[in-house]
Amino acid sequence: MKAFVLDTNIIFSSFLKNSTTRKIILSDIFDLFVPEFLFTEIKKYEEIILKKSRMKKDNFELLLLLLQSHIAVIPLSTFSGYLKEAEEEMENLDIKDAPFIALALKLKLPVWSNDLHFKKQKKVEAYTTDEIITNLLEIESEGIRLKNGK
Repeated sequence: MKAFVLDTNIIFSSFLKNSTTRKIILSDIFDLFVPEFLFTEIKKYEEIILKKSRMKKDNFELLLLLLQSHIAVIPLSTFSGYLKEAEEEMENLDIKDAPFIALALKLKLPVWSNDLHFKKQKKVEAYTTDEIITNLLEIESEGIRLKNGK
């Protein structure tokens, strides 16, 4: 099974109405991982998400719990040994995203992000949602599956 480290913007986009990203996450077609702080960060931006998504607070809370049940949360202590390398790689791009690179290095996985600066770093592969849809998935009315039936 293919797996990814998710960037925060992928979770943000899951809250949009009729979100393809949400459908992919909830399909369990991929193993998905995030650093432990990600869901705290999402809660910090709850009001902005509610406003942009026009979602009710109760629905936001339910969707957040649902997303959390489909994504593995990895403690910082698990990948802290890779932070220095990741910070050096990301210092001229976006240092705040170094933990995602560090986690990807630890797990030997690509990052799924729509932030294009992930494409500029050289430590791990990075995919956008469009690239995942185009290259890896077949999305049909019956559901989502990997191309070639995998």
